[in-house]
Amino acid sequence: MDSNSILIVGGGLVGQTLADRLARDDFDVTLVEHDALKVRELADVLDVAVIEGNGATAPVLRQAGIDKAAVVVAATERDEVNVVVGFLAAHLFHCPQVVVRVRERGYEQGFAGLGIEGGVDPCCVNPDTAAVDRIANLLEVPGAVDTMHFMDGRLLVAGFRISENSEFSGLHVSDMNLLFASTPTLAVAIQRGRTWIVPGGHESFMTDDLVYFAIARHELGDMLGLLGITREKRGRILVAGATSVGLALARRLEAADVRVTLIEADADRAVKAAEQLDDVLVLHGRATDQSLLEDEEIERVTTFVAVTHDHESNLVAGLLARRLGARRSIVLVDNPGLVSMSGEIGIDSIISPRLLTIAQILQHVRGRGVRSGASLLGDEVEIVEFDAVEGSLLTSGPLRNIGLPRGALVCAILRRGELVVPRGSDQVEAGDRVLVVMKTELAGKITDYLTA
Repeated sequence: MDSNSILIVGGGLVGQTLADRLARDDFDVTLVEHDALKVRELADVLDVAVIEGNGATAPVLRQAGIDKAAVVVAATERDEVNVVVGFLAAHLFHCPQVVVRVRERGYEQGFAGLGIEGGVDPCCVNPDTAAVDRIANLLEVPGAVDTMHFMDGRLLVAGFRISENSEFSGLHVSDMNLLFASTPTLAVAIQRGRTWIVPGGHESFMTDDLVYFAIARHELGDMLGLLGITREKRGRILVAGATSVGLALARRLEAADVRVTLIEADADRAVKAAEQLDDVLVLHGRATDQSLLEDEEIERVTTFVAVTHDHESNLVAGLLARRLGARRSIVLVDNPGLVSMSGEIGIDSIISPRLLTIAQILQHVRGRGVRSGASLLGDEVEIVEFDAVEGSLLTSGPLRNIGLPRGALVCAILRRGELVVPRGSDQVEAGDRVLVVMKTELAGKITDYLTA
């Protein structure tokens, strides 16, 4: 077994993106794809070994070098294929780590219940669950374009557009120490136009910047005030699409006593949704129907969420809802190229399950000390939460002296229950939980700092 060897089954967008990212991080990657035409296309654009064949069969897996793989990732579009690949990798080839992409809850439960033993580390990554989690996180933070949780939920990393009336417009990053002198709050990334910046203290905030802040949960109210965002009581949420994502989101909001209306274009699906939900109003209709939205007083809706299977309709519905007065719109669009353009096209937040899946898989591939990870909009900046180990470069001296590359930043440390923002004179200790933000291109270099 080669600790640097990764085997990926499935050459779709997820598999292709994973292979490219891991190859750039100096992993030895082999990609298995059954479609001959796609194999030729992938071989031309990827710097990895591409094998043609059915990855759900033992001979093809053996040909692809599964015997030496430290990690096997099953990332085809079909749950049943991925589960078979995972079963073979774990039980026949005893691969130490197996990551399986599944959408159906039954497959997820079945794979988890296989009773895998012998040192195998199995993991299921569900794109729909990841999408629901991200949308639910967004709904907790008014005005946020993107939101994620770290440090057992004690630290939020949230992206906000800087408006003219914000206290941050024109402020130097280093001046945040004056605004949040005693609590961990830090600007960790800035998107300015098409450029991403991991800021140093000399950087300034500009109007229309998308800025990601690491915020202690109890400081969120003060942060919103400085951003010029009013924190209102959560009103009615209108969800378009009785899909697995829409139903799971409606159930979660229903359990939190949030007023929810669900719109579904298919009559039979609408009836089934109404039978499954107790306190959610389910309507039969299209979310792109202006008269329906007006009848439902869209101008009184706090957040409009479009999660139908028709992603083009989700975009149109989100734009229409905002034009008719909804205060916020969140849409599911599985086109990674559109995710970073949310502000430009008039949508507050665009969710890509594929990008969320890739980020979760990368978290499992990059080492056992990694607790969680996420990619920011556009997939050019990553955040990784991990346990610091004795003898690693990160623990070798004060942060200002360890030589972190430009574009990487230690933005938070959880030490013996205390959450702190480190300064250059601080030193990471073994056992600390550490949050690092970095340009995606630096991921391979940063790994060298995390291991002994």
